[in-house]
Amino acid sequence: MNERKSLLEWFGVRRESIIRTGIRSHAIAVGDAALELNKAISALCGNDEEEATDAIKRLLIAENTADELEASISADLSKGDLEPREREDLLRLVRRIDYISDWAKESALNLQLILEADVSVPCDLWSRYAEMTEALVQATKALLVSLENLGVNNDKATQASREVERQEHVIDDLYFSTKKAILFSDTDPRAVFLLRDMLHGIENSADSCKDVADMIYILIISDSRKVR
Repeated sequence: MNERKSLLEWFGVRRESIIRTGIRSHAIAVGDAALELNKAISALCGNDEEEATDAIKRLLIAENTADELEASISADLSKGDLEPREREDLLRLVRRIDYISDWAKESALNLQLILEADVSVPCDLWSRYAEMTEALVQATKALLVSLENLGVNNDKATQASREVERQEHVIDDLYFSTKKAILFSDTDPRAVFLLRDMLHGIENSADSCKDVADMIYILIISDSRKVR
């Protein structure tokens, strides 16, 4: 008889499992991608295109690492002893984590095109993007804390997941103010097109962070309401 009553309990019991450590590594790689996006944009605030290019390269490496970890975790889950429903929930969680770096990569590729086209973007706009991506970095850090404490210290996991939500709200506010700043700027139309796509990528990355945090919160609340 399978004694595990929930995925949350599985996280608590299997603290050193290959899958759990893999999820932690996955979240770290995703956070690295967000950090490199912030570094690339921050470098452009100081007109350092070489550092921005290097940061984009590091981001692509981090995103590729995240993809490989997702594939590895998925393979391990197919061989594990989780119940089918628990396995599907965990696969969904891992996929959502991976979306964070996927969208960060999308933003980075549009940033790379801006650099290749050699079009000028006002420093004020880069500062706004740097602020948004800093909030994204903080969201990925909070998400890692939440994942590390899931099933171990659920109060701390909940607190961290709420911090992810707070940072996502910060990004939402910055999204619209930045969109307005782009609209009223004299930026090259070619850059405007790419800046818009960058903006969407950052917002979608933040939304994916919140999706994972919401899944964690639901796991915790559902478990706390179970009749023991």
